[in-house]
Amino acid sequence: MPEGGGRLFLTGVAINLGNPKVIVFFLALLPTVVNLDALTLFGFAELAALITVIASTVLAVYAVAAARARRVFTSPRAIRLMNRGSGVAVASAAAAVAIR
Repeated sequence: MPEGGGRLFLTGVAINLGNPKVIVFFLALLPTVVNLDALTLFGFAELAALITVIASTVLAVYAVAAARARRVFTSPRAIRLMNRGSGVAVASAAAAVAIR
């Protein structure tokens, strides 16, 4: 069943916000930026909203960049150049292994 773009975007945001590395990063960074003793419930809600907006913006930029890259990399010329480039890389790696 195909899913809508909005649903896929929100799934990506949920996965990103549930990422343990992101949580540890914010737990390590937050006390150095915000005085946690003076943080109110409203202040916490503001921080949560701000983090969500920032993470969503970053994911949106990644999505736009990926969509543009898809258009660029699906052209026959780009595919030919990528095939040649990867062939050169594999041949170079084989040569380096053979020389050793």
